[in-house]
Amino acid sequence: MPAFSAEEYERRVENVRAALRERGCDAAVITQPENICYLSGFWTPGYHVFQALVVPARKPPFLVVRNIEVDNVAEKSWIARHHAIDNLDRALDIFAEAMKAEGVDSGTIVMEVDGARQAITRLDLLSELLPNVTWAPDANLVDPFRACKSDGEIAYIRAAVAMAEAALLAGARSLRDARTDSDVAAAVHGELARAGSEFTGSPPYIVAGAASARTHALHARRPIGDRDHVWMEVSASVERYHGAVSRIAGRDLTGEARRHFAASAAAVQAMLAAMRPGVTAGEVDAAGRAAVDRLGLSHLWRNRAAYSLGLSFPPGLGEGHIIDLKPNDPRVLRPGMVFHLIPILKVPGLGAVGCTETVRVTPDGAERLGALPLDALDAEA
Repeated sequence: MPAFSAEEYERRVENVRAALRERGCDAAVITQPENICYLSGFWTPGYHVFQALVVPARKPPFLVVRNIEVDNVAEKSWIARHHAIDNLDRALDIFAEAMKAEGVDSGTIVMEVDGARQAITRLDLLSELLPNVTWAPDANLVDPFRACKSDGEIAYIRAAVAMAEAALLAGARSLRDARTDSDVAAAVHGELARAGSEFTGSPPYIVAGAASARTHALHARRPIGDRDHVWMEVSASVERYHGAVSRIAGRDLTGEARRHFAASAAAVQAMLAAMRPGVTAGEVDAAGRAAVDRLGLSHLWRNRAAYSLGLSFPPGLGEGHIIDLKPNDPRVLRPGMVFHLIPILKVPGLGAVGCTETVRVTPDGAERLGALPLDALDAEA
């Protein structure tokens, strides 16, 4: 069944329709899997082939999907109207036929495109197939509406954070017997599967020792020394909504590891204290960096402070293209925004050390969506 009520989906679609009418456009073709899911509820891991949600400004929306995905439309989408692609060699031809059958084959139509999938949509071919359409390429029609999450979306994110925290604890406990970082990763993945997490936009990053300082390094059967720490950045997904959290864990964490972790945790606390509606993204970023700078460690924090978190499909986890927190960013925070705070320190010879949290902006400030203490983990966690 769809993840949200028909009323919530209808509100989302009407927001897009109003934006189309304001622009003087007749329809939108939505191709990003996140935005198709956001507006219709339909999703599939098979988004590597052409699929689209068409939202006319004044007619009912409809889906154009691969024929073997029709069952997923029935199960997940509140929009039942659909056209099936029964021959991938003719995907765009069939899409054009569907547009004609629905009477959406003229006027100005927004085509949602992005760098990863533009080759699928091929506006040059569509211009031949639908000669009465003026295409208006756009990648920012739906995204602004996704920035602020509803109570239902927050509930899914909160559930995902709880799964991610349980997986972190499972990873820490595995250190009693684990020989390599792959052993720890097995415990993390196992807990995520037991909890029912869907596949995530980005994999868990479970890396032992100094190798964790390499961005996006993954487990690779690295031996874990008695005083090594293991970097664990874990996400989980519920109805495609993600929660993410990070900690370090070890059997006997060194003083250096704990000192750097405390700096990261202080940055999280400073950003939480600074977050509230009306504050700029840059101000929150500055609050976190000031906490780390007071400890003389600011040179080790090279990444942005946070990115928007919610709906995602591989190859990405976050919604940083919608809003993120970085130095001097003038964009203003609003209630319902959700961020993954990521003050990760990359310490030469030691590795990645950090405390990261998924938080939401409330009308009065900010709220952590998890319950795990802001502490490093040991094998008895």
